[in-house]
Amino acid sequence: MWILVMLLAPAWAEDVIVTTGKGTVVGQTTSDGYKTFFGVPYAKVDEGNPFGNSLNQPAFKKPFIANDSTILCPQATVFVGGILQCLTLNIYVPNQAGPSNTKAVFVWFYGGGFFFGYAGQYGGQYLVQQDIVVITVNYRLGPYGFLCLNDPKVPGNQGLKDQIAALRWIKANIGAFGGDPTKITIAGESYGGGSVDFHLYSMYEKLFDKTIVQSGSIFTPYVFGKGDPNAAIELAGKMGHESMNNDDAIKYLARADPVEVMKFAHNLTNILRPCKEKPFKGVSSFMTTDPYHFQNSAKIRNAKILIGYNSKETFDTFVDKDDAFYNGLQNAFSERLGQIFTIKKEELETLAKIVRDFYLGGKPIAKESRLELSDFLSDFMVNHAAERSVNNYVKFGAEKVYKYIFSYIGGSPYKSLPGVGAFHTEELQYLFQMTQNLTSDEQIMMRNRMTEMWANFAKYGDPTPQVTSLLPVRWTPVTNTEARPYMNIDVNMEVKNYVNQQRMAFWDLIWNQYWKTSPAI
Repeated sequence: MWILVMLLAPAWAEDVIVTTGKGTVVGQTTSDGYKTFFGVPYAKVDEGNPFGNSLNQPAFKKPFIANDSTILCPQATVFVGGILQCLTLNIYVPNQAGPSNTKAVFVWFYGGGFFFGYAGQYGGQYLVQQDIVVITVNYRLGPYGFLCLNDPKVPGNQGLKDQIAALRWIKANIGAFGGDPTKITIAGESYGGGSVDFHLYSMYEKLFDKTIVQSGSIFTPYVFGKGDPNAAIELAGKMGHESMNNDDAIKYLARADPVEVMKFAHNLTNILRPCKEKPFKGVSSFMTTDPYHFQNSAKIRNAKILIGYNSKETFDTFVDKDDAFYNGLQNAFSERLGQIFTIKKEELETLAKIVRDFYLGGKPIAKESRLELSDFLSDFMVNHAAERSVNNYVKFGAEKVYKYIFSYIGGSPYKSLPGVGAFHTEELQYLFQMTQNLTSDEQIMMRNRMTEMWANFAKYGDPTPQVTSLLPVRWTPVTNTEARPYMNIDVNMEVKNYVNQQRMAFWDLIWNQYWKTSPAI
């Protein structure tokens, strides 16, 4: 992690002081034309019940030194570590921004399956130089963020409610830093994109004016599930403590090492994720129904939304795999379909054969069919879910929906392989300072193009407000159900229509037939 921090650390020049409603925050100016405020707390975790709703952040009794971008919430997969008091923001502000010269605000929620990720992964150095304020948000993960116990002490969706708490803090305080509280765009990728999509339907007030959803959706398989009232008791049991009720289990888990809690949480019977909350008097709910029954949302009506995905989302899943890997996939179609539809075995096998024949056309499940398998898994996991979200946006009256496919492979480690496309997360290196180094003029051009389009959307609600040498094509939005234009983001920019039309129509038929059998309902 420390190597990553050194890679992301800008060159400091001098301290800069901001007075907020919570007290004084001390950040740093950089030699690159922007200011940073790292690790700014927006809420507190209740350490007596770290699995419940967060507490208000008290005012600072002395100036808060905002210089720690390494804070992460407890986790134990890609990154191992974290602290309970992790509800913090990393803020990047253009030098010229101030209370009398406010800029549009871009707020980022990381992906990671609601089990890993942290704000410091995503350096805002590129985006802030597009004259916007950039904020990356830490929110709780795993059992700390997504135990859903049907219990007023742990009602569910605490991680999403952390995001609400962050947005409320931003709305109330970002003006002091030079951000415009009336121009807040929330954005995220993968399950972070799913979070953004959920916010469009939440029961809380609207705390943003635009949204960007990258490779995510409320309809993504596994992003939503039913609560498990026994999850805390089961988790405590796996850690060696037998509990008879939630209160005892929570009391034990609250005292346990958070990283150990996260390790054992991976083996729970049910995956921890956003859920349909049981309503309780005096307890705020994020959502009390499932995505299939979300009603027409006032947050979507007249909204401006940017949504899309990458051209070959799961390509890297099938690259450089041996025969044993493919031998283990022989039942992949029935296994995947059986996870999202609860139907009888005979009907499941029939459906699995139809889907397999549609994608493989008689090919065996082997290396020779890796491109077809990638198309199947990409459609299953990401593509069709995003298209269903677009359908909802249009149905519920969004003003403009800007849809994209990211196809650029110039920075891909697989760019020389036949049939390669941009895989999941590949666009992120062109938006954020991460561990990858962009070396070629073409890659730097793509970074400038991506950051300018995303910043334009945050500023104007239009990613291409005018034609320039960098943005040579105006982006046509989706405005009705009769067409589905999208921007193909590549070296050669081009507006096309109806990506993978036959594949998407195929999944439309399947979901129309089987959606009522989803175990998430």
